[in-house]
Amino acid sequence: MIASKSWAERLKRRLADLDRMSAAQHRLMAWSVGLLFTTVLIHLRVKQYFELQTMWDMATETNMAWHMVHGPWFFNSLDNRSLLGQHFSPIMLVIGLAYRLIEHPLTLLTIQSVAFGLGAVAVYELALLRCERKGLSLLVVALYMLNPYLHNSGAHDFHRSSLAIPAILWLLVFVESGRRGAAAACVLLACLIEESLPLPLAALGLYLAAFRRGWRVFGAALAFVAVSYFLVVVKVLLPAFTPEQGLFFWERYANLGQNLGDALENIARHPFWAMTEALVRHNQYVRLMYFLAPVMFLPLLAWKEACLLVVPIAIMFFSQNPGQYKLAEHYSAPALPFLFYSVVWGLVNGYRYLERWAASSPERWNKAFALALCLLAVNTYRCPGYDLGKTDPQFTSAVFAMADLIPGDAGVASDVRFAPLLANRHRICKVNLIPGTLCDWIPVGVGALPNAVELSERMDPDWIPEYVLVGVEIASAPPFEVERQRRFVQWLVAKIGRCEACTEPACFRFAPKFLGSSLIVKTAARHCGYSVLNGHRFRGRARFLCGMREVLLLFRDSCGGALRLFRSDPGDVDRLRVSCCRGHRSNRRGVELDWVQHGNPVAWGGSSCVRWRRKVFGL
Repeated sequence: MIASKSWAERLKRRLADLDRMSAAQHRLMAWSVGLLFTTVLIHLRVKQYFELQTMWDMATETNMAWHMVHGPWFFNSLDNRSLLGQHFSPIMLVIGLAYRLIEHPLTLLTIQSVAFGLGAVAVYELALLRCERKGLSLLVVALYMLNPYLHNSGAHDFHRSSLAIPAILWLLVFVESGRRGAAAACVLLACLIEESLPLPLAALGLYLAAFRRGWRVFGAALAFVAVSYFLVVVKVLLPAFTPEQGLFFWERYANLGQNLGDALENIARHPFWAMTEALVRHNQYVRLMYFLAPVMFLPLLAWKEACLLVVPIAIMFFSQNPGQYKLAEHYSAPALPFLFYSVVWGLVNGYRYLERWAASSPERWNKAFALALCLLAVNTYRCPGYDLGKTDPQFTSAVFAMADLIPGDAGVASDVRFAPLLANRHRICKVNLIPGTLCDWIPVGVGALPNAVELSERMDPDWIPEYVLVGVEIASAPPFEVERQRRFVQWLVAKIGRCEACTEPACFRFAPKFLGSSLIVKTAARHCGYSVLNGHRFRGRARFLCGMREVLLLFRDSCGGALRLFRSDPGDVDRLRVSCCRGHRSNRRGVELDWVQHGNPVAWGGSSCVRWRRKVFGL
């Protein structure tokens, strides 16, 4: 139907209508499209956050943004070090100003969504400036909004590198429109985002000096300043803020040499080996084909502009990190602005070829339109689903309920999945699920550096978490992960907690030690009941107060998951009072509480409420 003659005629008429629109109308359409795209992304990111699909990077970025408001600046509590030693990103000063307005992880996700929307406007503007047929601007912006690599850059967590997309795209818009002052401001903004961006900007400067007559001085200055800034950052500033006295992530490029100087020398002296490392070692050439396919390989029709892709692509392909050389996640973000810049130029040249090719046969226009629409459909299919609908709603609500019970000024050790909910604090760490210690203070990348173990031990803070929050969805989690958490909780309760602090759904058999005995709490008929402890009534959770620990217990229904929350601050309560109502299994409500003393079970409960009081000795 799409390839039919009638549909082709309709599309031609619509393109003609777009061509007759004024510049002001096109700009209004550009900003409308950008606003719509931003709104959709914000909706997806909000749903993603409330379905617990934001992970570790979201927690670290949130914690750094919180420190930009409360101090110390650029500090990352989860890695116990300054951000400036990992990524030199002064842009956090600007992000901190926005975070001061609303201190919530969704602020960062909104900033990233707005950045992608501004990128859509910039792509539309680029197409208006270069394409003779203004209607093709909609095709270019559709390729942008449905690009799977763009959505991979923002599908999980917040990443500062994604902010390079609008910064560089608007830089290119100002270059095409001849606005040097605005272009220089975008260069400054891009350099503040991350230490790796000056290299692609230097390549852009060389491109301007070589191929743009009116921009040669600007391009030469840009190349010189970008290279100088990059060398100052990697040779002076990054080592100054890194305890290891080197580039924090250099282990990803250790295949090229021991340091940056060795790597550049090896690449220059052995170009064939360098090309093998960049394109063949991990089948990167296949990834390059995947990268160009969503845009119909249009950059190949504009080789000058496509050369701008060499530097950002090389930075990823030379890496040993799978996320980088596979162009996964946010790593492809610095290459995307240059990709769509070359797409615009490629479309200009390609449309001229298409006009000559289809001039003698209108049916060829039909095939071209059908091919473009099919490509957009394939891109839509390849876009990530943001992992929506994969989390049990009851599990999600239970996690948020548990997180709300932790005071904002308390120290906490959290599982990776729950850390974004608790990141607005100074004392937070990643829980170490290996029995023996609570916090894992070794940052990503330190393990490959010299004396990493000694350094990590020397950097360990001396504070002890007041809370430990871990959990797993048993219905969907791998068995080894459930077993891993079970062993950790068993060690934690036996060595630290001294109080029972675990849910016990019928499908999760676990009875931690409690004063030489075992306390088993399990749901009846796969449904939660009501428990009244110390005069407080909670649905689905209960609170046990012990002399040394306050432990919060969460009852789960339908065996959807097991959550445990430990609190390790001392208390002065020496009595444990439990009040529970046990309902009949037939009415699918209520909880069942068994006290197992020295291996002899003593059942409490019945059809009516019972009260039980016991003096707790030894605490």
